[in-house]
Amino acid sequence: MHFLTEFALARSRLTVLAMLCLIVTGVLLYHGFPKREDPEIAIRQSVVTVEMPGVVPGRMESLIADPVERKIREIPEVDEIKTLIVTGKVSITVSARDSVNKLDPVWQELRDKMEEVARDLPQSANGPYVNTNFGDVSIASIAITAEGFDLPHMEDSAKQLQRILHTVKGVAKVDIYGQQKEIIWLEVNSAKLASQGAQLATLIDDLQSQNVIQPAGRLTAQGNSILLEASGHFSSVEDIAMLLTRLQDNGDLVRLGDIVEVRRGIASPKDKPVYFNGRPAIVVSVQMQSGYDIEALGKALRKTLTEFENSLPIGYEINLAAFQPDMVTEAVNTAMSNVAQTFLVVLLIIMLFLGLRSGLIIASIVPFAIMFALIGMSLLGIDLEQVSIAAIIISLGLLVDNGVVVVEDIQRRIGAGESPHDAALAAGRQFATPLLVSSLTTIFAFMPFFLLEGSDGEFAFSLGAVVAITLIGSWVASMYFLPFISKYLLAPTRARQGDPVQRSNKKRIFNSLVNTYLKALTYSLGKPALVLLICSAAVIFSLLFMGSMSQQMFPLSERNQILIYQDMPKGTDIRATEASVQQVAQWLMDTDINPEVRSHIAYVGFGGPRFYLSLNPPDSAPETAFFLVNIDDFEHAVQFAARANRHLIENHPEARFKVKRLSMGSKESGIVEIKITGPDPDRLLGLAREVENAFHQVPGISQNENDWGEKNLTVVVDIDQNKARRFGLSTAKVSELLATYFSGTQVSTYEEGERNLPIIIQAREDVRSSIEDLINIVVGHEGNYFALEQIAHLKPRLEYSQMRRLNQQRTITITAKSENLTAGELLQQVTSELAVLDLSGGYSFELGGELADSSETYGKLLRGIPAALFLMLVAIVYQFNSFRKTFMVFATIPLIIIGVPVGLTILAQPMSFFGTLGLISLAGIVINNTIVLIDQIDIDCRNQPLAQGIVAASGTRLQPILLTSATTVLGLVPLYLFGGALWSPLAVVMMSGLAVASILTLFFIPVLYYLLYK
Repeated sequence: MHFLTEFALARSRLTVLAMLCLIVTGVLLYHGFPKREDPEIAIRQSVVTVEMPGVVPGRMESLIADPVERKIREIPEVDEIKTLIVTGKVSITVSARDSVNKLDPVWQELRDKMEEVARDLPQSANGPYVNTNFGDVSIASIAITAEGFDLPHMEDSAKQLQRILHTVKGVAKVDIYGQQKEIIWLEVNSAKLASQGAQLATLIDDLQSQNVIQPAGRLTAQGNSILLEASGHFSSVEDIAMLLTRLQDNGDLVRLGDIVEVRRGIASPKDKPVYFNGRPAIVVSVQMQSGYDIEALGKALRKTLTEFENSLPIGYEINLAAFQPDMVTEAVNTAMSNVAQTFLVVLLIIMLFLGLRSGLIIASIVPFAIMFALIGMSLLGIDLEQVSIAAIIISLGLLVDNGVVVVEDIQRRIGAGESPHDAALAAGRQFATPLLVSSLTTIFAFMPFFLLEGSDGEFAFSLGAVVAITLIGSWVASMYFLPFISKYLLAPTRARQGDPVQRSNKKRIFNSLVNTYLKALTYSLGKPALVLLICSAAVIFSLLFMGSMSQQMFPLSERNQILIYQDMPKGTDIRATEASVQQVAQWLMDTDINPEVRSHIAYVGFGGPRFYLSLNPPDSAPETAFFLVNIDDFEHAVQFAARANRHLIENHPEARFKVKRLSMGSKESGIVEIKITGPDPDRLLGLAREVENAFHQVPGISQNENDWGEKNLTVVVDIDQNKARRFGLSTAKVSELLATYFSGTQVSTYEEGERNLPIIIQAREDVRSSIEDLINIVVGHEGNYFALEQIAHLKPRLEYSQMRRLNQQRTITITAKSENLTAGELLQQVTSELAVLDLSGGYSFELGGELADSSETYGKLLRGIPAALFLMLVAIVYQFNSFRKTFMVFATIPLIIIGVPVGLTILAQPMSFFGTLGLISLAGIVINNTIVLIDQIDIDCRNQPLAQGIVAASGTRLQPILLTSATTVLGLVPLYLFGGALWSPLAVVMMSGLAVASILTLFFIPVLYYLLYK
């Protein structure tokens, strides 16, 4: 394995060329390297929707949800089916199994199945429609506002921008939100129609028969065939008002505008309106193609938007409501700053211990390994994002070890009188295999991340891959480049009389440390059982301590953005939601109260485009709204969130608000979900209330709600069939007439250039705004006029506003969060109440939220551990050809736990997912130290008695072990101080765990070796 060292020394010019090429290639790659916020993953979800306007959830469940779900379940690749049922609509989220990598065939089969089931659904059902773009993430949300221009004009500008953006290199898709359909309204006063003897049916027939363009045959004139076309279509809104229609009573003709109000306007109520800084807006959402640099695309987008805004009339403004390139640039720069700070700290420590030349040589392994990693990432298609950068940061604590071991040994050999060339060769021969094995065992420790399936595996792949590439690059650099550099930079020093460690105060201090350690080690070898007992007890105590520590899967994001979720009571009209949103927007724009607010955007009735991978927008419903508030910096964002929460609670009792920060995980930190499944919806709601009451007693509870909501009032128009038949009416005809008056019916189309505006007939708003208007409405049919109360009476009843199902079973989910407690602590507070729930009769509950997600993720990782352990076992047995030494290596791993709970507790950090990565990295460092130490003991024990050889070898390896530990621990201080909530737990775990484990390893391994070989 030492051939690299021999080749480097024998082919010096080629070695220099290789170093230059590596650095230059890495720098060139980094300049245009693809960057993004999160790893690119395949969203294994698709949404199926079916609409049947006006049908209550109970009927939608039996008529639509049941047959559609059964058909979906026939697809073997489907893992989970989640169904939301509201009045007139069923939305089914279909999740494919994690093992499915090719999704297109699955979604095509889903479309085929939906075509099959469509034949079995009621004729009035619209759909099923399949949306496979459910998980698309927008990198830019562009808000278009225009003072003095209406929404249709703004929509035309948005479509023009959409066409331009499609020409920008790297743009995959451009969507438009907030546009409102323009309509020609025919507003009817039913009493006026009856008084003049007009009939809706006649009016509609006259309108439809005139507003046509159709062929009228051909005329042959002078040998030419001329096409004839009969046209009566309307050329203006005034033409519609001037249409003559016949009265039923006397046959007189009257203008349409004399009996109905004809006007042009946007749809009412509005369909998912958007407001930017309180002004009506159209939002253009941009998605990026795979493999592009988001920073470069961000610059191109800004340039395009500036040019487009300059071409617009005065009054138009183009603003960025959400712009991911800025966030990615900040995140990448912060992470790279952490890398640079760590590198500088490592460099200073090494130079302090080993001198300027040795320090520079060892520190050079960092850029070599990182450039090697960039090349490998480019070949594997891995972008620069938070996970791959995390891998680089983790690797910094591992890759320096190889350089320290090699260069320190070369320096020691030169100091002992060997020539630089011989010292470099000898170090390469001794450490090539041990360091390769130690690097491989560390890589194998990350094997569970390679074996994860589905989105988790795609998310974690870059972590394991980058660690592996970086460590291999570190080994290559330590065997190929560092011995070559050491040969020329580490000049031999003239030997002096006496012990070399007496040459300076620094050497004397270190010599004193070595002597103290050797005395303590000699004493420990005399009492090996005591040392093993102390280490074992410390491990057991630490494991028990870890179980009671604060747990957090992922922290909250430190973005300067705040999310506000608004929920009005179920059944609220979107106009009431819109009015409340505008009041909140006015408060947000008050610069005296909220000076830190840069901008905000409000999506009414929906959640807007998904601008963050782990953000799940709220369900589309008239009673919901979603605000994204941009703050000037993160610290002010936290202050604003607390102020906004107080204001909304105190001043807006009409709605429930949730003020949140973005979460870095798939589920928000601290969230506990209780999912109750059973047949009877009333009992499900009752059980949900019991759970909500239990959560209500918990201190600091800030969120406590179920996902069904309360029942809504539904009015049943109970038709007396005998009376209806006297007027020539059926139930279907009455429903049709009522729908025309109260919801509106499209009767024709008005063509204007490339636009087609629907002509919709509807009762005037002032006669369709109350129950009294409904019962007193006068309806005409076949020459007869009657009030609805003559043929029907109203029966009010309560219906569920919405229902949810999970895997074809009714399921209600209670979501809770406490500001003072973690998810685990919150769950403990209600465990006793959950234990006494009456679940007889086929009811059950399961846990969801952060705890369930973390349990699932860690469970997947645990399933990959046997493979990782097996590969590590093979590598170590190959290195030592000894089961006893292999046992020693594995026995050292638990030592990493001892310092972790103490460090996390003192520095007030939770045990997070990245903290777990820190533990894996610690295992790699300790294994590295252990393998090298055992290898040195083997060498020294060949010519000395066992105890003397162990002491001598341990003294030899003391400096490199302490040095690698010090560089790692102190090098992680900047990451702890400036890395933020995502990196701080990882830094604390590695610093505290390694500080203790390194010292214990210096006693544990020699004592264990002595016991096994004496």
